[in-house]
Amino acid sequence: MINGVIRIYCTHSAPKFTMPWQRERQEFSTSTGFIIDGQRILTNAHAIEWGSLIQVKKGQSEKKYLATMEAVGHECDLAILKIEDASFFDGLTALKFGELPDLFEEVQVLGYPVGGDSLSITSGVVSRIEMQEYAQADAHLLAIQIDAAINPGNSGGPVVNDNDEVIGVAFQSLSDEDIENIGYVIPVNVVKHFLEDVERHGKYSGVSGLGVRLQAMENDVLRQYYGMAEEDTGILILSTADTAPCASILQRGDVLTKVDGVRIANDGTIPFRNNDFMER
Repeated sequence: MINGVIRIYCTHSAPKFTMPWQRERQEFSTSTGFIIDGQRILTNAHAIEWGSLIQVKKGQSEKKYLATMEAVGHECDLAILKIEDASFFDGLTALKFGELPDLFEEVQVLGYPVGGDSLSITSGVVSRIEMQEYAQADAHLLAIQIDAAINPGNSGGPVVNDNDEVIGVAFQSLSDEDIENIGYVIPVNVVKHFLEDVERHGKYSGVSGLGVRLQAMENDVLRQYYGMAEEDTGILILSTADTAPCASILQRGDVLTKVDGVRIANDGTIPFRNNDFMER
């Protein structure tokens, strides 16, 4: 497993939007990636964003190999790299994906964070699984919160369970003087969606959306106004996008109570995995 984790070196050359004929000053960063099936490397989108030169290095090897981007999804902060020189993959093993972990399950973060050149392994537990904001594109997707350290350079590294199966990809942390040990992981189901999307379309096409604006219905007076009984729960439709497929079905003022038979709470949450509200 360890020999499938590689280090990524990227020179970023971002455009200067106020002066399109120029570019911003080049910046350099290091991050982490890992080998997946098909002799490809999975990492974060922000790790290779505006990359004019992307190189990878395996283990303690002194040689860097040139890499190019095959696909990128800024929404889910994932990217796939490919390497023309097949000799790079000699002796490397592709990592296997596992299942979404349970709360309090122990996990390990593998990567090349700042402070050293060799592979670093930190341990922690899954403390929360819920929708979070992905800083790369301000999208809200499912994310795993862990208490293992995720530092600059860890981005794109695999997070594995006790069976050495990848349960997610490290991608960001929450930093504040009053906050400690809060790191976020892109869960394996989001990763698989990205990979299947790329395989199907040749590129990442995104995550589907319902195309509506919603309002929680935790206010008793609001629920009474819309004729909801005491035991009824749901969310209020504020508006529907004209081009959304549901535009002919959902209208302003409708109350959405269930989706595929799954009850929606008044705060807009639904049960996750188990048929109760222990996880939402």
